[in-house]
Amino acid sequence: MESFHKFLILGFIALILSCSEDSSGGAEGAVYDVDPVFEPYVREFIAEGGKRGHNIDFNDTGLKVEFSDFPLNGAAGLCTLRRHHVVIDKANWFRFSERFRAYLLFHELGHCELDRLHKNDQFSDQTWKSIMRGDPFNGIQNRLPVPYYGFRKDHYLDELFDTNTPAPSWGERKFAFQLSNPSVVTDTLFDINRFNQNYSNVTGNYEFDIRFDLIDDNSITTRLEWGALGENYYLEIFPGWGYTIGVNLEGLSNNLYYNNNINFVNDRKIDRITVRNHDGFDQIFINEEFIFHIDPSKLDYVKMTAMDGSQINNDFSIESYSLELFE
Repeated sequence: MESFHKFLILGFIALILSCSEDSSGGAEGAVYDVDPVFEPYVREFIAEGGKRGHNIDFNDTGLKVEFSDFPLNGAAGLCTLRRHHVVIDKANWFRFSERFRAYLLFHELGHCELDRLHKNDQFSDQTWKSIMRGDPFNGIQNRLPVPYYGFRKDHYLDELFDTNTPAPSWGERKFAFQLSNPSVVTDTLFDINRFNQNYSNVTGNYEFDIRFDLIDDNSITTRLEWGALGENYYLEIFPGWGYTIGVNLEGLSNNLYYNNNINFVNDRKIDRITVRNHDGFDQIFINEEFIFHIDPSKLDYVKMTAMDGSQINNDFSIESYSLELFE
């Protein structure tokens, strides 16, 4: 029996994590044979399990983790259940950031070592409750990434090693759009088609608000970026497909959230994005509707462009942009 696990993590490429079940049970001998590339992640898995009361000793069960010598049918990884054998697709591996490489190994070891099957429960914002999510999917579920990052990471690790882990407060959290008046208005721009604003003195709470005329063309990708140099957030809009929210890590885009409601948010097409750094989070609103929250970011810059392939689209219109600081 074989099942497949798809997830969206880089652009709109749906990668697959797979597990196959061996009915014979038992390990392939107590042999520990882990490619040195994967050794740090296996050690991390053991350490995280130890923190949560799991004494993991692969010298007893054996473990083999290797790059695959054969195609995995589009899969990023595959685990043979009850055989402690994991294979990883090399091409996909080198497209991941370090944090998401750990996620991949933890998912596969969840199958092999913890006997976990796929679990597709979701919170109200459609984010997954477990890193063990996988096939079978319903509708667009295969496009939804696991936000294994920041303050959410501890929950995913807790749940991996204990399926009775209570639901975290962030799973159902909401924020209101209104906030008290700002103490200082630091920047305002009007009537531009793209921008890249750099900052050096934004150290406290802030809110930036951008209003624009989205180009409703499937060939045009509109991307907003903000945060610190080297590790920043983005919101990317794909007309006719949906939008993603994610984090750039080590030069790679890692999606944390996906929604296919592109044409109407609060009964109109997307024309406003507001990001508020407040209450210990970056709160993201689209058309005044709360969408997602992530770890607070230092604000080194805000950038927004519309791209037609590799070319900037000069017809894109930013109607207004403002940055406000709060006490």
